[in-house]
Amino acid sequence: MYQNKPRGGLLPELDNEQPFQPTFVEPIATALRQLKGVLGDVLHSVYLSGVIAHRKAGEVEDLPLTLVTTRALAVQEFSALNTVKFRIEQSSDAVKRVQIDVVPLKDATNLANIFRWGFFIKHCAVCLSGDNLARSFGHFEVSWEVSKAMNDDLAPRMRELRQKIALATKWGTQLDAAQDAAEKLINASFGLVAYKEQKWAHDLVSASEAFLAHYPDKSLEIERLFYLVERKRVKKRAVVDLMDSFGAWILSEYARIDRKIG
Repeated sequence: MYQNKPRGGLLPELDNEQPFQPTFVEPIATALRQLKGVLGDVLHSVYLSGVIAHRKAGEVEDLPLTLVTTRALAVQEFSALNTVKFRIEQSSDAVKRVQIDVVPLKDATNLANIFRWGFFIKHCAVCLSGDNLARSFGHFEVSWEVSKAMNDDLAPRMRELRQKIALATKWGTQLDAAQDAAEKLINASFGLVAYKEQKWAHDLVSASEAFLAHYPDKSLEIERLFYLVERKRVKKRAVVDLMDSFGAWILSEYARIDRKIG
């Protein structure tokens, strides 16, 4: 799973050469063909994260892809990516959902974003296609700066997902947004303790366990977030209330810790 671990507490990077589990080989290949067909030379490189990248996948998993592009995409290109997502989800029983994030090359390589994109590309993903930017970055250690950078989009992301839930007219749309919100909140909660743990959690269970070791009084909130991860049908108001209250608490903790460390 990992390449040889570097010295001195620095994190390892995922092994780019280890084969994926057989059920995900064809969906990944299909995704790459379709992404290249849609974006062509605009596509600089493609990265896979999550449990499939860590070779710990179950029978059915999400397929989280990060695209580095040579320029910002147009509205029509984002629309085409949605079509790609739909086709892969419909054609593979092994893929629950396809998640596609897009970052322009100039942002991914900007030193101001090194604790976000540098860390993610080096330690949280494998390169599926194109020029592997992981070679451009040295190994990182888990630090407060990394935790902040990896979760600095929490507030706008919660606003976006909150609106999706409010406007949802079908359970599928609501459950997707609620699951995304819950996963984001669990990962953000882990960010509060990662620098103490001196490790990075790549799955929700280990992230929540590390968090609760430091904040045991938040066990009820974590339990309710896992209801949403499991896509249980919960009324909109209850979902939004949980997002608002726990999200606000996490943001206040980030601010408190930042003042303390800074």
